[in-house]
Amino acid sequence: MERLSIVLTNYIMKKGVITKENYDIYLYGFQSFLELSLNIICSILIAISLHMEIECLLFFLFFVPLRSFNGGLHLKSYYSCLIFSCITMTYILLLVKHIHLNAPVSFLLFLILLVAVKLTGSFDHPNRPVVEEENAIFIQKTNFTFILSFVAALVFLIFQLDKYLLLETLTYLLVFITLVISKIKQRSLEPGQ
Repeated sequence: MERLSIVLTNYIMKKGVITKENYDIYLYGFQSFLELSLNIICSILIAISLHMEIECLLFFLFFVPLRSFNGGLHLKSYYSCLIFSCITMTYILLLVKHIHLNAPVSFLLFLILLVAVKLTGSFDHPNRPVVEEENAIFIQKTNFTFILSFVAALVFLIFQLDKYLLLETLTYLLVFITLVISKIKQRSLEPGQ
């Protein structure tokens, strides 16, 4: 992705669209766009191949806000992250497709995991420190995400949408596990550990 981003950025700079001062900004923008596009394409292909387009969409509606505001596991390279993301999403979708858990049980597990994620707290990546004001905003947005997730889970419970409630529960399980792994990794890297 980096090479293609460089090619694209060099091309628009040669055409006079951007100046040398803006080179790094466009390079980062192209790389982010290409990586996100590849992620979306892979996710769509997985969802289509499993005939689980709605479940894939719901997975992202639950996962992305929580992961964006609460942090979590960061792998060393984009490709390892892409592979991990595809594997975990596929595994969650397959579990939802092949395992039946009644709505009340899923709802109870969801509540336990919601509390566990809340108590585990957020994870700030060392490469992107978060200032106190920004952290307060992230906490507020995470709490709002919790409320929306709770409302969605309640709707799924009331209408006995077992599959969607299980999907939401497994998504929270994924977030919880990745938060715990991140915190363990961070502690092992701290001096004196």
